[in-house]
Order: sequence, then C-alpha cells, then structure tokens
Amino acid sequence: MEIKNKKDFVKDCLSKKNKLIDCSWQDIVDKYELDCHPDSIRRWADGMKIYSDILEENDSISVDNETLIEIKKQKIQLTDIRTNVNAKIRDLARTENVIDLMKNEIKELSNSKSFFNDYENISVGQNDMILCLGDWHYGIEINNAVNKYNTDVCKKRLNKLSDKVIQYGKENNIDKLYIACLGDLVSGEIHNTIKLDNQESVAKQVIQVSEIVAQLVNKLAKHFYCVLSIIQGNHDAIDMNKSDRLNRNNYTKLIKEIVRVRLNQLDNVLILDNEFNDGEVSCFNVKGLTVATCHGDKIDKLKAKQQLEMVVGKPVQLILYGHVHNPQHYEINETSVYVIGSLSGTDEYAMNRKLYTVPSQTILLVDDEGIKCSYDIKL
Repeated sequence: MEIKNKKDFVKDCLSKKNKLIDCSWQDIVDKYELDCHPDSIRRWADGMKIYSDILEENDSISVDNETLIEIKKQKIQLTDIRTNVNAKIRDLARTENVIDLMKNEIKELSNSKSFFNDYENISVGQNDMILCLGDWHYGIEINNAVNKYNTDVCKKRLNKLSDKVIQYGKENNIDKLYIACLGDLVSGEIHNTIKLDNQESVAKQVIQVSEIVAQLVNKLAKHFYCVLSIIQGNHDAIDMNKSDRLNRNNYTKLIKEIVRVRLNQLDNVLILDNEFNDGEVSCFNVKGLTVATCHGDKIDKLKAKQQLEMVVGKPVQLILYGHVHNPQHYEINETSVYVIGSLSGTDEYAMNRKLYTVPSQTILLVDDEGIKCSYDIKL
C-alpha cells in the first residue's frame, strides 16, 4: 500500500493518539486515500506511539544524519577490531608453529658435543680487539651478478674471518677479544619477499645460527679471552607487521640463550647481560672507552651519539652499528662511529638500487690511548 505523504501521515496518526486533533481513524484513511480498514491504521499508530515515546525518553537516540554517521563509524571500528584480532590469531598460530619446529631442531642440536676448555696459546698483551659481527642474514639465498650467498657460503666466510681475527690478534698481541654481535644474524620472515628468498625456515635459522655463533666463539676462545655481546636487529623480529613489533618479541633472545648453554663450560668466555631497551642497545668498556652498540635501524646517523647516550645514561666514546651494509667511519663531537658491512653482501634489494657492497666484517684494535686502527675484512 502506497502512502503519498508519509511524514504528514505519521504526524496525523501520532496527533490522533495524543488527542491533539479531533478526527476519526476513518478520516485519516479518507485523507490519504488508503485502501485499508481504519482499525489497521489505529494499530499502526499504536506502534508509532511506542516508538515516539522511546525517542522522547532517550534524547541520545536520534535518526538524524549525525547519528547515522556515528553508527557507521562504530561499524567501521568494529570491522577494524575484527581484522586486528584475526591478524593476531594468525600471528599466534605462526609463532606456535615456529616453536614446534624449534623443538625438533633443538632435539637434533642436543646430540652435538659440548665445548670444553682447550687452550692452545692464550694471548696476554697490552691491546684489546673488538670483532664486529652483524647482518649475516643467515638463511637467505642470494644469487646475482655480483654475489652468491647461502648457508654454506656463510660458514666459509666466517671461517675465513675467524682465521683473520686469530692472525691479527696474535700479530698485535691482544689481551681480550670483544665480540659485538650487532643484529640481523638471521634473515627472519619480516616480509613476504624474504620468505621466498629464504633457504631455511626461521626455526632452522635461529637454531643453526646459534650453533654457528657458539662454534665461532669456541674457536676464538682457544686463543683469546672472549667477551661476547649480542643485540637484536630488525630482521630478528618475530612480528611481520612493523607497527606491532616490540623489542621483547625477538629471536635474538633465544639465540643468546642457546649460545650461553653451548658455551657454559668455557671459563674464558664472558657473555654480557648489559642490554638496554629489551636488547636493542648494549654498552661495555674497552680500555677505558665506553662503547655503545645497536643495530642501526632506529637511530639517526648524525644524532647517534645523543640518542645512544640518552639510552645508556652516560657519555660514550665509541659507537658501533650496522644495518646499512656499507662500512663507514665518522666522528660526532670526538666520538668515533664505526658502521660495519654485511656478511651476506649485495642482495636483490641492493641490486635493484645499484647499491653494490663487498661482504665484510670489521675489527678494531684498541690500546690505552684509544682506537689504534681498524680492519675491514673483505670476505
């Protein structure tokens, strides 16, 4: 049934129910030329009256445009919440899957022999050395015009590096070897494109790179007293969504604990627990120099000194970081800053932007007067 003027019709029905007009229900039927019984109109008016009373009792209920917009906003917010919840559920399922995979890898690792003290000729001298390690991206596979990298190449490059460290350490008569791991030891799974390039699952990456670090330190500990610092990088993050990443949700914590267990029998290896911001920054002293280390993804190049001093709460004389895959050295107000290269070398991201870099890691020689020299070991 079609009503010609619905607004006036509703108004007349409510006026009749509220006894504001003197007419019958038949008069309303006739006025609007309706094809129905007057009792039908009366029953409709009963419903209109109930709804009208509810609106009067609650002024917040309104069918105006602003209310409709607000309702739509709330629906969109609910949709966003549902999307976020579903994303969290997917991340949780992924994390649980990684944990299950790690259990299998750890079982295999448990069959490995423990490391024991096996000194060949512990160096005792006047100098200290800092070995800067980072941006291994272990697990990724690279095969382009300027670089080939996979898990086997990673191990070969580290073997070459460790031989160079032993050589330079003995030539320079070092006392202590500080090993600073600056993050991104694993390739991780922070982007879908990285997943495609990965040779190993993230579970295998974490377990295997932990064993590689332990073996590397064990080899060096045969010759030097070693102090090990391990901090996190952006590729070590558990969460794929950058906005969801928290420092405490990071594979580096697990890597560090596995390394600690593997090396706990060595009495000439010290693993530092001096991190700030849940493992983002580390700080230690070498020959009177306060050294601050970080991965480099969360600092500004020219503000690095100010930013890191705010974190550690004291002046620093040496800053070490990586992330950019390009070795650099510069000064900020008499503070030396060393940016180390990457072990993995030029990947597809760098190739597409013509950012070619030779795989390298950095060694610093420190004496009582400060930094004596640095070596960028090409690998």
